[in-house]
Parts: sequence; C-alpha cells; structure tokens
Amino acid sequence: MNRGSFLFVESNTTGTGELLMKRARALGFETYLVTRNPARYPFLKDSVAQVIEAETRSPDELVGVATKLSRLAGIYSSSEYFVEAASRVATAIGLPAANPKAIATCRNKWKQAAELQRQSITIPETRLASSVSDVEKILAQATLPVVVKPVSGSGSSGVRLCDSAAAAIKAFESARGALLDQVDLPSPDILIQQYVEGKEYSAEIIAYDGTLHCLGILAKHKGPAPCFVEVGHDFPAPLPEPSLRELASFAAGAVSALGLNFGPAHVEFVIAEWGPVIIEVNPRLAGGMIPIMLSHALGTSILDMVIGLYAGEGFTPPGASARAGAIRFRLAQTSGKVKRLGFSGNPEPTVPEAGLLKSEGQEVQINGDFRDRVAYAIGVADELNAAAAGAERMIDTLVIDTEAAVAESDNERVAGSSEGRWHLHPEAMKLLAPPIEISRDGRLLQHQAAIDEAHLVMLADQGLVSQPAAADLLKHILDLQDEGFQSLEGREAPRGLYLAYEAELATRAGPEKAGWLHLARSRNDLNATISLLVLREAASSISQQIGIAQDALLQRVEEASRLVAPLYSQYQIALPGSPGHYLLGVFFALARERQRLHSLLEDIRNCPMGAGAGGGTSMPIDPLKTASLLGFALPSYNSLDAVASRDHHLHGLSIFASISTLLSRVAQDLQVWTTREFALIDVPHMLAGGSSMLPQKKNPFLLEHIKGSASTVIGAYVSAATATCKAPFSNSIEASNYGCSPLRLSEEALKRAITLTSLIVKFMSFNVGSMRENLEDGSSMTAVAAERMASQGVPFRKAHTQIGEIAQRLSQDSCVTQRRSELAGQLAGVFPASLEECRDALQFGGGPGQRSTDDQLSVAKALFREMELKCAEISERRAHAEVHCKGRVKELIDKHRPS
Repeated sequence: MNRGSFLFVESNTTGTGELLMKRARALGFETYLVTRNPARYPFLKDSVAQVIEAETRSPDELVGVATKLSRLAGIYSSSEYFVEAASRVATAIGLPAANPKAIATCRNKWKQAAELQRQSITIPETRLASSVSDVEKILAQATLPVVVKPVSGSGSSGVRLCDSAAAAIKAFESARGALLDQVDLPSPDILIQQYVEGKEYSAEIIAYDGTLHCLGILAKHKGPAPCFVEVGHDFPAPLPEPSLRELASFAAGAVSALGLNFGPAHVEFVIAEWGPVIIEVNPRLAGGMIPIMLSHALGTSILDMVIGLYAGEGFTPPGASARAGAIRFRLAQTSGKVKRLGFSGNPEPTVPEAGLLKSEGQEVQINGDFRDRVAYAIGVADELNAAAAGAERMIDTLVIDTEAAVAESDNERVAGSSEGRWHLHPEAMKLLAPPIEISRDGRLLQHQAAIDEAHLVMLADQGLVSQPAAADLLKHILDLQDEGFQSLEGREAPRGLYLAYEAELATRAGPEKAGWLHLARSRNDLNATISLLVLREAASSISQQIGIAQDALLQRVEEASRLVAPLYSQYQIALPGSPGHYLLGVFFALARERQRLHSLLEDIRNCPMGAGAGGGTSMPIDPLKTASLLGFALPSYNSLDAVASRDHHLHGLSIFASISTLLSRVAQDLQVWTTREFALIDVPHMLAGGSSMLPQKKNPFLLEHIKGSASTVIGAYVSAATATCKAPFSNSIEASNYGCSPLRLSEEALKRAITLTSLIVKFMSFNVGSMRENLEDGSSMTAVAAERMASQGVPFRKAHTQIGEIAQRLSQDSCVTQRRSELAGQLAGVFPASLEECRDALQFGGGPGQRSTDDQLSVAKALFREMELKCAEISERRAHAEVHCKGRVKELIDKHRPS
C-alpha cells in the first residue's frame, strides 16, 4: 500500500531517528530524508530512506524540496535543531504542523524562560550571557552552584554544573562551541541558571485538537556531575497516583503557556523542596529511546502515532491499561577505540529490547553528553521494580573493551613512586579505599586539580620544572576537568584518591613528565590545603544560605510588626508583642552566627602548600605565589602547624552546630504555634504533609526535619573533636581524615535546615484572630500597668503585689471581655486602652513597640547590607584568584602549544 511520501528534515544520529524512518516505510510511505550532510547518518547505508541533499538551514530550499515530492503526506524532524524548519515548511504548504513561532520561542531557551516566567510558571532563576564579562557579572549576584548551557542545545551537550567562578567561565567558553561538531551551529548566547536540587522527571505530552494528552510521567537517572547525561528512565515515576496527575497538569500548563498546540512535547522538571520547577520544554518527541520503552509499556507504537499525526490521520491516545517500563544506558568510561562490545547474557522475558549504540572499531570520545552512551536495555513488567531490575541485569552483562593510549594494567603505580611496592589487603581496601565515585569524590578532585594548577604554575615560574612540561601537564589536567573526571569513575584507589588521580595523569602525559607534579610537596600539605578549600567553600555556602534566610525574615517583619501576638516566657503568655519582633530576634541571632562565619573565612589566610610532610622542602619554591593563586593571603609560617592543625575545621563545625541549635529552637516554637491549641501561624499545604491514617490531619513535618538536622550537625562536631583530641600534633589520619570528614555531612544537614526554615518563614501565614484571642482578657497588659503605677510614685514591688491580687480575684467563669473590663476599672489611669497601646509602650530595651521595632528594622537592614558587601568582597577576591590562576594556566599552555 502506497500512502504517499513522508519527508524527514535531518534526523537524530542515534535513537529514534533511524527507527522513525523505518516505521514510516513499514507503514506504507515513500520515505525521504533531506540533509545537507548525508555522512552524518551511518544508518543510511541500509536504505531506510531516499536521500535528498539540500541546505536544510534555508527555508526556501526546503520548501522547494517538499513541493517536488508527489503526494506528500507529512513533514517531520526527529532532530531538535530542525523541528522549527520542518514546522515552517509544513505550514507553508498546508500540512499538519505546530505553530512555528511557538516552536521558535521554545527552541530559544532564553525566550522560553522569559515566557514561562511571564505566565507565572515556576522556573530556575535564569540569566543570559554573551561574554565572559557577562558571566562574571551574573556570578557576582548568583548563588553557586549554577548550570551553564547553550541557549539552543539538546542532549545535554555543553551543559555543565559549576560550583566555582572559574568552572563557570570555562563551561561558558566550552558551551559556545558545543554544537559545532554535531550540527555545525555556533552558540553565541549561553544561559546561566540557578541549580535546583531535587529528583528529576519528564512528562511526555502530545498536543492534538486543542487537548494536551500526557502519555506518562517518567523518573530520570543521571550520570555523575558536572555533566547531565541521562543514564536511565522509569515509567511510571514511582509517585502516588494523585501526584502523577498533578504533575501531568503542571507540565501541560507549561506546554500550553508556550503555545505548543500540535505534536509531541518533552517537558523536563525537578521536584524541589518547594514544589515542581520546569527546567525546559522541548517541542519534540523525547530522545534517549524513551518512545521505544513507552511503546513496549503502553502496548502501542509511539512512533506510529507521531507519523500518523503528522500525516494528517489524527491521534488516538493509548488505552488506560499499561505496564511498567524502565530503560538503562551504559556510558563509555574512557576515550579510545572500541575493541570489543557486546552483551554476554541473553535477555530475560522482562527485557523486550537491548541494543548497542556504538560498534567495534569505532573511536569513542568522552563528551559529557548523550554521545557517551554505548548501549541500552529496556525492561517491561507489571511492577516497576521488576522492569528496572531486568534492564539493569541486562545492561550489567555488557562487555566493553576500549583500547586506551597507554596500558592501564597497573594504573595505581606511578613511575618512580615508592607507593608501588605497597599492596593493601583486599578486605582492608574494600573498607578503607572503595572504588572512586565521582558523585562522592568529584568535589575533592576539583580541589586537587586547582591545587595542581597553582603548584605547576609556581614550579614553572621558579624554573624548577620546564615550562613545556608544565604546560603539557596542565593541558591534561584541564582535559580531566572538562570530562568531569569520568575516566576515574569506578577506578580502584588502594592508596587513596590522589594517587589514582596521579596515575591517570601518568597514563595520559607519560610517567616521566607526570613525575614532576609531586616535586616539593607531600600528600600531607596537599590534604591540609584541600581540607581548607573544602571548609572555605562550605562556610561561604552556609553564609549565603543564612543571607537568604535573613532576607526572608526581613521581608516578613514590616507586615508582621503591625500585628499583635503573645510574647511567651516559659510557654506562658507574658506580654503583648508581635510576630515581627520575634522574627527580628531570630534575624539578629543569625546575624551573629554569620559574622562568626565571616571571621572564620577571613581567618583562613594561610595556605599549607610548601609545608611538605611537615618539615618543608629544600627546593627554592615560592609558597606565597601558590597561596595567592589559590585565594589565600599568605603561606603558612610553620610547616608543622600547617599539616598538624585542624582548628579551623573544629571552629567551623562549632559554628555550624550553634546555627543548627538556633534553627531547631525556632522550629520548636513554630511547630507549637501551628497546633490547634495555639493556632498562631499556618503552614501552607506545599510545605506540609498528610497522615497515612488520619484524613483530617495536616503535618508541618518540615519543622521536624529542621530539628532533626541539628542532631546530625552537633554530632558531626562531637565526632570531629573526639577524633582530633588524641591525635599527635603532626599529620595523622585521625585529624586529617576523621577530624575533617564530618564536615560534608554537617554542611548538607545544615543547608537543608536553613533552606527549610527560609521556606517556612517565607510562606507561613499569621492567624490574626488567634494571636489576639488569648490576649483579650487583659492579663498580659498588667505588667505595663504596674510600671505605670511605679512611674506615678508607687514602689514597683508594691504595685506588682497589688495588681497580682486584683488579677487573682477575677472570676475565671466570667467572659474575656468582662475580665478585661474589671481590670480596666480597678486599674483606671494606668491600664492600657488597647493591646496595640500596650505593645507600643514596650519601646525601650529592644521591646516590641512599633517605634522600637522600626529602629531595630533599620539596624537589621544596615547589618544585612554590610554583611552582604563583606561576603561579596570575599567571593570577589577568591573569584579573582581563580580567574587569575586559570589565566596563568592558559598563558602557559598557549605559549607552548605546538604550532
């Protein structure tokens, strides 16, 4: 049956591109592919389509091609880069297509972000950069980490997570050329987005006849940072059915806001602590073999649906009955030629499909995007766990052998190193030196690379290492950073992370050249420096988070200071106060903690590099240069102190513990105030949970997380102090490892607590009636009445006794209004006329009076501005050091680059 012609405008090079053409041909269409470069598509040798060569970036040429085809039924592109072109041509000649303007807005992620924000769709904070100076300006105001990505990219190409200014600048420069080798498209404009932490999902949507049909919500699995390569998907996402429906509606809202009224849309989003956040909307069918997995799970071909839709045959959504599906990918771990590639096992009944995405003899280059995938396996079963397990077992049978430049049979032995003769017992190695995981170790490797850069620049400047040798080593270090250290993923590290990293450099640069890297240093001063860089980063990050919390507090103060609320003492009502007064109290307590963090950051001035194993070095190094390149003010004065001391860590952890204690106390108050008995505040549903048994119950459980986090942070301090207190005053594993390792756990727990506190403060509402209710009997105003009697000459203790006796004689059976009236009558002339008058009388000593509160607010704002400037100054100094160091590295490499 000949159903006419079907034209594909360019294609995916992997995944569904080839399959779509095969399906179109199987459905009875004469299949054509128009492309400017047929060599990009190896699958064309199988005659999946008739090839037409034309300039696919020219709409006029494409229209000319389309009008020459007889009985043309539809036009489609599986390549995100050409969906707009295909849509414009189809629209021009009257074939089914999405609105080209909507697709253009969607393809330009900067315009997409602006439109979604305009229509109140939640997205990350997004900025546009066209130059390095743009990046620097953005980073001066942004909170790290950030995500850098091309405005019009796809498949995670050029997308990087950056936790420093230098990393962001490098990622910016790399992203501008990320698409050139794929589709010959430059990327002059780059997005810098706030990184949103949370589990990632996608919604697969098809728009037809005014309705958006969600085929499903999928959960994503990603490879190691700083890249965003998707290594798996689960369908349906393991979430409650009501949540899946809400997310489908949320994703459809984003598609609708962008005006996408026809065809498939792939919506990516993150569920953050405050709710779902759109990352991007792609006006195309999902990539990554997702349509194939969905076809198996839904029992109907998604590819056939799309072809029929664009051929004008309409769209019928899949039936309600569906099985669970999962897909798993394997990524290449090293660059090189593939010598052997295949599955060693046979598919189970739960695995309907598995395939190879690379072939033997093919050169593989680690790119940090979809091109790193070498194989996939799809699992389908009645339960998601069974589907995922089947896909994982199948992908685990993959055998891949890549021919690297240098044999890695002894990758832990560095030429000339005495470490090579030590072989740790396998059981000990399993416990103390597990294989490298970039998700866990990547942060330390980044610091290691930064120190290496500074150290090599200093050695070259001092003439201790030849400049060409230093330049070559620096180039390999930059390559490792660009790759996100993926070649180290899973690598055995029997003698620690550093030697595994050094062995990789020896493999790339050659053992002789790499042997210069460790000149005039030891793992002792190296570890001490890394520990300070980690602490510096953690303290800066916590300070930024406190700043966000303080800003949230200040935003609520003005509104809240006009209200009247009980001021408690030992859980008993003491005086009329205001929520604003309470929030200001928390602000000032946090301000002192932030000042302590700032003092700590200023005190981390001395860089341990140069101290060696604790006795310095005989080489004429310049430790001040190394220190300044790493953002320190000075080298260490004493080599033993440099490698032995961990007081900065203990100080930092003690501050973290103090902050978490404060936040726990605040959370305790807020939790009590949410109870029905107090009912002073209300927490919105998006920051609360329900009960598994009690339908009426709303649990403000985030407050319990804040309180629980304090135990982790305080425990981390106790653990570090205990580990350090019996360690000798020299380098020791107790101090350098067990004394420092609790920092990461503490930082994560404290960040969680601060973020949750900020959200509660920002979105909680005040129950004005309830706050006044327990003050209406007037008993809380008697302290002011006693002070007024004292001001009229009655000794305060006498006034206190008289009013106490009056209050005791009041009948508790009478109504609130009557008790207050009796007090006012017996204390005529001194009893405040209103709760507001009483509150505002408390204007001395930092009380909740309006004048006092206004003064406090002015001071708080000034303190906040001053601290923000101080923190920005520290960040700027360190960013400048990073940029300067990177500049020196680039200068050395460029100077000795082969002509």
